[in-house]
Amino acid sequence: MKRLTLIIGLLVLTLAGCKHDKPGNTHEGTAFATRTLSGEQCYQVTFDKEKEPWGIDFVTKTDYTLAWPAVGAMSAEAERELLQLCFMDSTATNFDEAAQRWLAMPFSYEDEFDCKRKPIDAIDENEDYGFMHLESIVTEDSTLAVFTIKSESFVVGAAHGMYSVDYLTIDKASGNAIHLADLVTDTNLLCEAVARAIQDLDVNKEMRECLFDEFRDAARMPMPGNFIVDSARNSITVVYNLYEIAPYACGIQSVVLPIFWLSKHVPLSPYAKRLFGPESHIEE
Repeated sequence: MKRLTLIIGLLVLTLAGCKHDKPGNTHEGTAFATRTLSGEQCYQVTFDKEKEPWGIDFVTKTDYTLAWPAVGAMSAEAERELLQLCFMDSTATNFDEAAQRWLAMPFSYEDEFDCKRKPIDAIDENEDYGFMHLESIVTEDSTLAVFTIKSESFVVGAAHGMYSVDYLTIDKASGNAIHLADLVTDTNLLCEAVARAIQDLDVNKEMRECLFDEFRDAARMPMPGNFIVDSARNSITVVYNLYEIAPYACGIQSVVLPIFWLSKHVPLSPYAKRLFGPESHIEE
């Protein structure tokens, strides 16, 4: 098969639902209800050879297969966040609207070059083709449900494909999304803590040679926003996608922040102390 195969070094994180609670988790969670939604659209892309003689005509496929919350499984605000993460659409009011826009969205080469895109029924997967693929899964324990959203894309003629992984963590009791600001009392301290964790903790040592030089200075480390709480509740892992803090060849970067260590550098919120249990309480 001539289709370019992307070798994706996606972050391997243990998200399988752990069925026991840490001390401090006081309520029993119920199963987080989801449904599977999918859609696909293929296109023929044709360049005007007189205006763009270098243009390569090709076909491309846009598709998604998503685990999505059942109606009422989480708050409307959290579902809007999920729409934004999956479809990059901050204005859509529902899934169907966002998904249809995403399937029909113009590609960058249509904006920059003189080409036409025509919907077609299917493509020959034995030939070179471009693609944009989106998928999500949900893992959970008794308290949290985690959406893991993976995207992958390739344009024919490009040097390489692109891929990303994003997370949205839901408190099952409230149905609300959890943000880093819910876990620490001062997010301004997180950048320095992330930079220190890379330099000081062996669990993050492989990152030390990957960082762009500018991010070796803690003051310039980007504010993390993409993160997960691991299923054992003993750490937060912040995630930086391609090019955010390291070259493409280094892949997605994850920084593990053990709770006992993190709480020495950034005060935890009362919510985090309840979530993580006694190990998050540090003696003054």
